[in-house]
Amino acid sequence: MSDQQNLLDHLEEIKAVLNEEMVYCDMPYLVYINECEGLHTRAQLDLPMLEAFNFDATKLDRLLDLTGALRTAQSNWESMKTDKQKAIDAWEKEAPAMYELHDDLIAQMSFAFRADASLLKKLAAIKVGDSRADTIQDMASLSVLGKENKELLTAINFDLSQLDIAAEMADKVGGLLGDINGRMYFEDDIKLIRDKAFTLTKQVVDEIRSYGKFVFRKNEAKRQAYSSKYHRERVAAYRKAKAAEAKTN
Repeated sequence: MSDQQNLLDHLEEIKAVLNEEMVYCDMPYLVYINECEGLHTRAQLDLPMLEAFNFDATKLDRLLDLTGALRTAQSNWESMKTDKQKAIDAWEKEAPAMYELHDDLIAQMSFAFRADASLLKKLAAIKVGDSRADTIQDMASLSVLGKENKELLTAINFDLSQLDIAAEMADKVGGLLGDINGRMYFEDDIKLIRDKAFTLTKQVVDEIRSYGKFVFRKNEAKRQAYSSKYHRERVAAYRKAKAAEAKTN
């Protein structure tokens, strides 16, 4: 069965995990997933000895399924972050030109409409708001206002092609902003599924590890196989650093 299918098969169960019951991974997800796969292999080899203490062998199948679901959930999250970053990079590339044209249009129209209070009032209304979405809307509105008053703009030698550029820019950059905001909206849901998938996986992992540590409590080498290598190495590195620090003091 594919990892994607594993996620689909367990999706309802994953979503049912309460937010207050969620736990979070304290190591890189790839490392954790690799440890899950290693644990499955180890426990499969030791299954007769584990079953002697009433270990439920179906937990190994569940571990395999949930590990696949977690891998897909993590990949979905990484893909979302990558796609979102691409949208952000595209925005940052296009936005400076938009802001520059925005300010230039307002300056030129303010001068061209200086003798018309009604037009200045319309221009002032367009300028209200300074968010990214406001600026994009301004570009579209400035294009319309300018096209409705070409004579006044032509009188100051304004380049009318800028009005079309403003409209095109509003459409293009507006799409980029929509892409960013859309991905931000879905981001929480995708991350939530990843975190809840981890929560379910960890429950099974902890149960298998507790069995292994008990069954092989008198065999240190095998007992270690049921603990996290990542955590052991982190603890060893911490102790080494503390010992080195003590020697220098």
